[in-house]
Amino acid sequence: MTSSESTATDSPRKGLTAALESSQPRRRSFTDYRRFIQNHYDGLPGALTAVTGLLTGHEALAGRLIRPGAFDVRGCKRILDAACGNGRYSRFLLRHADADAILTTFDLSPRMLTRARARLKSERVSHAVADLTRLPYADASFDAIVCGWVLEHLPDPRLGLRELARVLQPGGKLLLLSTEDTLTGAMCSRLWHCRTYNRVELRQISAECGLRWEREMWFSGMHRLLKLGGIIVEMRRASLPDSHSA
Repeated sequence: MTSSESTATDSPRKGLTAALESSQPRRRSFTDYRRFIQNHYDGLPGALTAVTGLLTGHEALAGRLIRPGAFDVRGCKRILDAACGNGRYSRFLLRHADADAILTTFDLSPRMLTRARARLKSERVSHAVADLTRLPYADASFDAIVCGWVLEHLPDPRLGLRELARVLQPGGKLLLLSTEDTLTGAMCSRLWHCRTYNRVELRQISAECGLRWEREMWFSGMHRLLKLGGIIVEMRRASLPDSHSA
């Protein structure tokens, strides 16, 4: 299966949430869709992520996920912020990581990387334009990874999860955030032209890719109660994924 033409293999969506979801991922080939998404984030929608993050509370809530007692990166020396966007999670990684830790970031959108550089202004960070399905890093390069709100831009999550598992060292930790197949998730899908994932199915697929769910996390107790905020989970790399698995 190639990243350019692969299609989703999970269960078909039904009902109101399916009707509300963006049709862009289904209407376009992956090559065309990837170009569309890059242009989307290079443009005004990407520039507005700083504003929308404030309005939705995601800017402040990000700090509740990346900190001691939550996704703790103390002791991690090589950290990757996958599809870093405007640097929302990078700034908390820098705040809580050891002083000698190195942060690597990438994004498909060159303009988002420019915004992240302007925001972070740190010599401890390196930036690169890269594709989650073809990461330019060696096996087991990182002991911690944050991957926020990018997996839903792939037709099949395995394309990204296998690469994340490959570059994560055995026992390394991954914080994954992804849009869920709920009503609010479908509304976000329409806004950002992405798909959604079912929580149970994504857990099973993660295991196929060598990633073991450790714990599900939430922005707040209210998010947990109302099942809001999407899928947020801390995982560990168990072993090398089988490239021939389904």
